[in-house]
Amino acid sequence: MKVTRDVIHDLTPVYLAGEASADTVALVEEFLQQDRDLARTMEAWRANPLPELPIALRPTQEKETLDMTKRLLRWRGALMGLAMFLTLLPLSFRFDGGRLTWRFLQDLPPEATAGVLSAAVACWSGFLYVRSRLQGTGL
Repeated sequence: MKVTRDVIHDLTPVYLAGEASADTVALVEEFLQQDRDLARTMEAWRANPLPELPIALRPTQEKETLDMTKRLLRWRGALMGLAMFLTLLPLSFRFDGGRLTWRFLQDLPPEATAGVLSAAVACWSGFLYVRSRLQGTGL
């Protein structure tokens, strides 16, 4: 098999990081002896490495993130159910003299209608807020 410049480019990150096996190091160095241009480029990369990015995660951060996601999922479900219930409640039924009769906001005082609809809007807003917070997780 012929080793090409593309193969060496693919191996470069592992080679420069010092994580390559002995066989890979030998292969890259053998190729670099034949290709002086690439050897100079590799030396320039080795002389000016990229700065290390500090990763400062608390040991419990993954667990906390998982717990928060679970809590948001529970809230999303509860708010969705409550929002649907409060949206449909004024449109559903009423008890009239021991009977259950269908109603469509006709006998409800305007204040009560406004209160139920306000609660429904608040629940829908809460549901949409929780849903937007969960979008980053893909859930």
